[in-house]
Amino acid sequence: MDAELRSIINRANELFEDLVNEYNECLKNQTITERAKNLTHEILERLRNALDHTMCRLWEKNSLPNLSDIKKKKARVYFPIVNDLDSFRSTLGRAFMLDLETTNNNLYTILLNKQPFSSKENQWLSILANVTNEGKHVKLVPQKRIVTERIRVSRQNGSSVSWSKSNVKFGSGVKVLDAPIDPKTQRIIPTSGVTEQIEVWVSFILNGFGVNALTFCKDAVHKVNELVEELVNT
Repeated sequence: MDAELRSIINRANELFEDLVNEYNECLKNQTITERAKNLTHEILERLRNALDHTMCRLWEKNSLPNLSDIKKKKARVYFPIVNDLDSFRSTLGRAFMLDLETTNNNLYTILLNKQPFSSKENQWLSILANVTNEGKHVKLVPQKRIVTERIRVSRQNGSSVSWSKSNVKFGSGVKVLDAPIDPKTQRIIPTSGVTEQIEVWVSFILNGFGVNALTFCKDAVHKVNELVEELVNT
């Protein structure tokens, strides 16, 4: 693995560490910052760049020496991430690598087997390609766990009162079944017989793909590193 490629992957790892910290702050504050979106996109963009960079090195090794000057200038080299065999061959064709199946069948087979249409296990590459193709417009949405949606106050005799925190706002001096309410927090001051329910953000989802953004980025960093190592050693 050359120094430039290693630096791309190392940078993706560094950005992931930043992303973990940023996501934790976002979850704590129940907000999605632009920095969280940008870090998510930048990590995935770096990983896509690593794949394309690797493909360029393979092209230089396997195809470049046999191309005319005109074809060298016309060649468009990208790591193929496609949904069918025709598109796969088309991507290789734009790089003038259609003869790869005979000149380096091992490499051809690896590239083919890593395609989303070859195995469901490769669907992560489709997500990587789609997110990076969308530019910096990464959309994150919170995944919510409802711990409780209502506040219920009850007495030992069985009487109770409940209400939705989103629909009711109490002022100072209010008590519900002798349980005082803090007007600043709109929550019951700890009192025997009171239960509360609150909403907690537990993760962020890549909107449109239904995957946990942090987990996806972590897995993608690992998988790209493995894939690059496999390709450069072919």
